[in-house]
Amino acid sequence: MSLKHIKRGLSLATIALGLMGSGAAHAGFSTTEVQLHYGGGYKMGSNATFASGFGETTDRATITLEHFSTNDIGDLFFFVDFFVDSNDAPAAGRAESDQYGEIYYTLHGKQLGLNMGDGFVSALDFQVGLNQGTDFSVGLIGPRLSFNVPGFQVLSLALTTYTNFVDPFDRNLDTTYQATVVWAAPFDIGNQKFKTQGFVDFIGDQGSGVDSQIVFSPQIRWDLGYAMGKPAGKVHLGVEYMHFKNKFGITGVDENAASVFLGFRF
Repeated sequence: MSLKHIKRGLSLATIALGLMGSGAAHAGFSTTEVQLHYGGGYKMGSNATFASGFGETTDRATITLEHFSTNDIGDLFFFVDFFVDSNDAPAAGRAESDQYGEIYYTLHGKQLGLNMGDGFVSALDFQVGLNQGTDFSVGLIGPRLSFNVPGFQVLSLALTTYTNFVDPFDRNLDTTYQATVVWAAPFDIGNQKFKTQGFVDFIGDQGSGVDSQIVFSPQIRWDLGYAMGKPAGKVHLGVEYMHFKNKFGITGVDENAASVFLGFRF
């Protein structure tokens, strides 16, 4: 992995850490996790070629830094992926390693007098976000609804605008929408602790030849630390599935990837 890619990823994390520090006077819940992934089935990787319609898949090792924190004013979420592809035939001119990150800050609606009470809709908040890669940048802004549903730690729906600032194919892209559902739900099997969590993004088309997209990424986690007699919620072993329909808006480039991972939470 090149120093350039590491610096780009760390710059996103630095912005996030600055936002974290700005809310220190109203400190609340905070958690940070490092995930170590290895899997296969990823498209548009270092071996992808236009001649094949980007049909090649690659194995991939990924280190993910993920953070969530909340306080009286709002909440912050970000992740940065550093990944390295592994395949037999990298295409000329394509990088075998890269990084990608997303950061979202959400202002709690209560700060604006939007108190939703204890009903089905628990909060109406306002979210801004940035998705950033080496040659990809998107800004997002819009409301987020959170829901009270038994069994779920988290269940939310964000409806945002989706505006490309940088596109890897230098296309003239229209602003569109993104609808994002996020969930987290713990469950037990016998005396073992598990959790399912993840998200699904629905992204509208962005003009002629740039199709709508769906990104569906669930995880199932086993609390490995608890199973070994350690405190719960610190070490997880899991599997992650990724379905990316019309990846980057390219019609018919559908990714179905899976990885196993270890997660260490601090």
